[in-house]
Amino acid sequence: MLSTLKQHFGYANFRAYQKEVIDQILDKRDCLAVMATGSGKSLCYQVPPLLLEKTAVVISPLISLMQDQVMSLKQRGIRAEFLGSAQTDGSVHTKAQTGHFHLLFMTPEKACSTPLSFWLKLLEAGICLFAVDEAHCISEWGHDFRVEYKQLGKLRDVLLEVPFVALTATATEKVRIDIINSLKMNDPYVAVGSFDRKNLFYGVKHFNRSLPFVDELVQEISKYARKAGSTIIYCTTIKDVEQIHKSLQEAGIKTGIYHGQMSSKAREESHRSFVRDELLVMVATIAFGMGIDKPNIRQVIHYGCPKSIESYYQESGRCGRDGIPSVCWLYYTRADFAKADFYCGGLRTENQRRAVMESLMAAQHYCSLTTCRRKFLLNYFGEKFSAEKCGNCDNCMVSKRERDMSKESFLLMSCIQSCEGNWGLNMPVDVLRGSRAKKILNSHFDKLPFHGLGKDYSSNWWKSLAYQLISHGYLMETFRDTYKFVRVSPKGKQYIQSARPDHQPALILPLTDEMVGDEEQQCTTGGVGELNSMATLECEQLSEAEARIFHMLLDERTKLAKSIGTAPYAVCGDQTIKKIALVRPSTKARLANIDGVNQHLVVRHGDYLLQTIRDLSQELNLSLDGGANLQTANSRKANQVPNHKKLTPAKLDAWKMWHENGLPIQKIANFPGRSAPIKEGTVVEYLLEAAQGGLQIEWTRLCGEVGLSRERLSEIEGAISKVGSREKLKRIKDELPEDISYAHIKICLAMQNCGFSPEVTPPSYLDISKADEFVESESGMVSTDTSCLDTVHEVEISVKIMATHCCSDHNEETSSLMVRIAQDHEVHPINDANVLSPRKRQKVDIPEESSTALEATESSILDWLKNYDEGVFMRDILEHFNGSKDELVIDLLSSLESDFVIFKKNDLYMLL
Repeated sequence: MLSTLKQHFGYANFRAYQKEVIDQILDKRDCLAVMATGSGKSLCYQVPPLLLEKTAVVISPLISLMQDQVMSLKQRGIRAEFLGSAQTDGSVHTKAQTGHFHLLFMTPEKACSTPLSFWLKLLEAGICLFAVDEAHCISEWGHDFRVEYKQLGKLRDVLLEVPFVALTATATEKVRIDIINSLKMNDPYVAVGSFDRKNLFYGVKHFNRSLPFVDELVQEISKYARKAGSTIIYCTTIKDVEQIHKSLQEAGIKTGIYHGQMSSKAREESHRSFVRDELLVMVATIAFGMGIDKPNIRQVIHYGCPKSIESYYQESGRCGRDGIPSVCWLYYTRADFAKADFYCGGLRTENQRRAVMESLMAAQHYCSLTTCRRKFLLNYFGEKFSAEKCGNCDNCMVSKRERDMSKESFLLMSCIQSCEGNWGLNMPVDVLRGSRAKKILNSHFDKLPFHGLGKDYSSNWWKSLAYQLISHGYLMETFRDTYKFVRVSPKGKQYIQSARPDHQPALILPLTDEMVGDEEQQCTTGGVGELNSMATLECEQLSEAEARIFHMLLDERTKLAKSIGTAPYAVCGDQTIKKIALVRPSTKARLANIDGVNQHLVVRHGDYLLQTIRDLSQELNLSLDGGANLQTANSRKANQVPNHKKLTPAKLDAWKMWHENGLPIQKIANFPGRSAPIKEGTVVEYLLEAAQGGLQIEWTRLCGEVGLSRERLSEIEGAISKVGSREKLKRIKDELPEDISYAHIKICLAMQNCGFSPEVTPPSYLDISKADEFVESESGMVSTDTSCLDTVHEVEISVKIMATHCCSDHNEETSSLMVRIAQDHEVHPINDANVLSPRKRQKVDIPEESSTALEATESSILDWLKNYDEGVFMRDILEHFNGSKDELVIDLLSSLESDFVIFKKNDLYMLL
């Protein structure tokens, strides 16, 4: 399974829940996977057909989406096609029913109208699964109910032994139950992943729908559109779409347009151009983008509030699918919340109307929040978020002004109570503002003592206060049919009873944008202006030179994609390009070792990419194979002011001994100057606290000393992704193998917090399982691995220089200790037999062979590896082929690995 994952998709490990779902599918069990956009749902149905060599049928809502997925899969060397009205190849239908394709896509309409004979022939050829993507469309409780999806359950009676797999990014408990019942699932395996998209920033602003605002929005987008990835602007009306599209085009920005009144051909052309990065911005209604298979969208802007939280989560979720930091802004007006009749028009059942009304109320609540937006979104989908602040939304990043609003709250709640809870917010607000409308006079509300007492504030101010009181539990909002009603809650009644007209208990509430004075409001300027600050997020953690090579590689990828007629992301994603920019591999083997690089890319375009990397690196004076990674990683943090004043003297001394004096953790723990030794784990804790305080940490060296390889880091990151970084360490530990310690987990979390990725750790072709295989020189980390024999004399000189330097700068105890370290790491000349001695690690159980010197060739290595299904360590391979130089054996292994004949997992070489 792992070799298939690496061969076709370029990843060394599965993400959270992927392997569990795939295992259940292979056992022919029905599955429901509710996983956030960007979490890799599609792999759940893409891997099984490759393993079983049978067809997976995938139901997808849009032809354009199917075309995108087919294009991307073909670039991975996977046989995929779609059936539908847009299919021009007449042979596809015949090939499909004979099981020729790994993946066959079709719309629900096509699936339900396909004759029984097709399914019977395909069953005979072999179907491994029937997947329903965007499965929330099945449920009438969902935000995007489609009648044709409801008919898919009829195919259950035809495909009796085929596992049904439903996948969606958004489904409440009620929607999940509806999906299971509609598809007639039998005891399905249900996987509900985290809804937390940590890389997304969420922001909301109230605005005035006007030309000046549009002009300012266009100006801000034009500042970063050419260097910060793609942008989608969602509008609630076609009029808004056309207005913003026109303004962007007049500003010279390559912009597409997409809405339901365009012809099918025009929509397809606009979609195709955006997917292939020929357009920078897409302005569209919600008709665009369901399940769009484009990972490098950096901004999603909502020009108007969506009709539901599910819709908003789906649409904003199209942003940053590759994991790179991205931005979601929502601009709303109060008029957006008065569209219940429009949204409910044409709905057939009371359940559907109720679902729409509940969703609209939740969306309005989200816009009015003054607390953490991420916490609200996660709680809405039933996921607990223990922290009060996420640190990555507007409410958490910018403090809200607060004041005592006890008098205003008392007036509003008392007025609502006097209206007897039979009205929405408009009535009590109009009463407070002194309106003499007919409905007020007829109800005699003009006689109320509160009439006219709130005329100093605008209608929107009072409504904003009302939603603060709703969110704090003082008011309750209900609805009947499409009408909303507001009443005082028990908590609100208790407050009214404790107050008097001349004195009320303090009630401190935050001020929203609508509640601040006109002179301070600036909501249009402030909201749009913050977009610009997000433009450089995707270059975060890159030095200036690395950022330049990153953008150059993006340009080269675009040229390559254009030459082969595909989308740039289908060649490889932005995140993979970012890793390539960091590592700058010099060989196919090292290119293939980068997460996200698949076999198809290496075989078809490897030579071109390597030559491009060499040319660009030379132009920018960057070394290959990540030579500058540690230096640039440290320089990225140079602008931070270290906050080591909070560190105790013991912790600061430990960091200095490790970082400045070069002492290993073991020596620091047992330093002769201590009254008693401390635990090595305590030293690691001290170093991590120093890192959090802004002090420099050479992560490669630290990982080397504790035996934390890149593979282990990937496993830990997968567990953290699954259970969440804010959970207790024990929950993360329970997801991991026993040989991964709590210290390993803490280091991984600290690296994430400090903005470092596993790419700064040694690549997997270096073994870091023992600390004594690395020594620290003045120029960085130097490996004593047998593949680096040409550096041993440099190591010897570096160790002696380090010892001499320390002896001149530190006390006698430190000096003598450093001399002992130099002796411990004494390096012998190349002709010394000790250089080629086996590594100190557990040996695989390989029978003793003849002492005859065996020479290594590609065929002899492959023949020998066939005997060991679980793989062989490098040291054993070198021992076995003792008739060849180690450098030759290592080169042969690298060549075989780059050709995907063998692969390496957890330092074990095995056949694909």
